[in-house]
This record gives sequence, structure tokens and C-alpha cells, in this order.
Amino acid sequence: MTDRHLSTRERILSAAEKLFAEKGYKETTTREIVREAQASLSSLQAHFQGKENVYFEVRCRAIEELYQFMRPSLDEVAYMDSRGLLHGETAWNLLYELLSKYAEWCFDPKNRHAITLIGRELLDGAPVQGLPEEKVESSFAAMRLLCRRYMGVEEEDWTVLVGHTVFSIMMGMSRTSYRDTRPEAVHFKLPQSQEQVKYQVKNYILLTLRAYLDIQKAALQENAAPSPRVDTIEPG
Repeated sequence: MTDRHLSTRERILSAAEKLFAEKGYKETTTREIVREAQASLSSLQAHFQGKENVYFEVRCRAIEELYQFMRPSLDEVAYMDSRGLLHGETAWNLLYELLSKYAEWCFDPKNRHAITLIGRELLDGAPVQGLPEEKVESSFAAMRLLCRRYMGVEEEDWTVLVGHTVFSIMMGMSRTSYRDTRPEAVHFKLPQSQEQVKYQVKNYILLTLRAYLDIQKAALQENAAPSPRVDTIEPG
């Protein structure tokens, strides 16, 4: 049950996040939320005016927490880019830092319900409108920029796909490893601790991404290289 020392509003939000993650938005009722929160329907109505607003606040809180956690790295990317220093290994080091911080957030047990909610939204879409998606998009945008700066190109459409793939894989692996929020995880018996899983997933993604970027970079350089000159001999 939810901690009684929290305010009624916080207890409702925490209980709702847990139930939305476990059952989904449609299958969760306001009565279940207030029962889990040890609150009343009238208090839920007074604070949120209904289930839709509860979900909105739950997701806004999770988005803001992730954004504030990532913000120092995002600010550093913007600063280095504004100074014209975002290229080569500098870009890669910041990309490494960005993904490492994202791994820390994904594999932090306190975020397990928020991660499950994001996973549901990726499959079914958000059940409410107006979420601050620009804060979520900021991490994707920074990753795309860092990939391009590392390779020395201005625009590459594939970076959109790579960014979403990397974040989705990391989040999906962390979600599966939380056995209390994903039914299929009971059958996915990881032989390692959560910390070991985080280490393996993070390093696999970073090594794979570096190799992929280097392959793409080499291909671009090869295509940009001038063709060898072929001298022709004029008939005498």
C-alpha cells in the first residue's frame, strides 16, 4: 500500500502510477486508485476532477523527473554546439554520457512503473492528450545531433530511427527485468543482478552504436573521395 506519510495528492499519484502500469489506463478504475492510495473518491475529485487528469499528472511528473535528470547533459550538448566544438570524439563522449545517464534512469527501481507506462504508450499511444512531449523529444534530438556531429554530416534521416531504436531497446530490457510489473518477465529469468543487466545492456548498445557509426562514417568518406584519375593516351 502507499505510504501514509505522503500527502493525499502524492498518495493518489503514486497509487495511480502503479495501477496504470500493471493494468493499463482503461482497466484501472478510480475506486481502485483511491483504495490503493488509502484515500477517498471525493479527495480524488477534489485534486484531479477525474481519472484522465490523474493520468496526465502521473505522466507529466515522470517526464519532468527524466528531463531534469538528463538536463545537465542536454545543456552541455547545446553549449558545445554553440561554441562549434561538437565534433569527432567530443561528440562521441557526450553521446556516451547521454546514453549512460539514460541507462541509470531506466534501471533505477523507483522508475519501474513510469517505464512500463512509457512502454504501453509506445504500443497503444497515450490515452490522454497534451503531454509535454517536447521534453521527451529533447533527448532524441540531442542524440540525433551527436550522431551527425560525430560523423561530420549535417542531416541524416536514419539518425531518427537509430535514436528511437536505442532508447526503446534500453527501456525494454529494463522493463522486462522488473518482474513485478511485466507478467512475461516471470519466464524471463535473468541470471544476473539488476546492476549487472544494466552494465551489459548499456555496454552492448554503446559498442554496437559506435561500430555502426564508424561503418556509416567510413562509407560516407569513401563516397566523398575523388575518383582516381585515369590518363588517356591520344593516338599519334
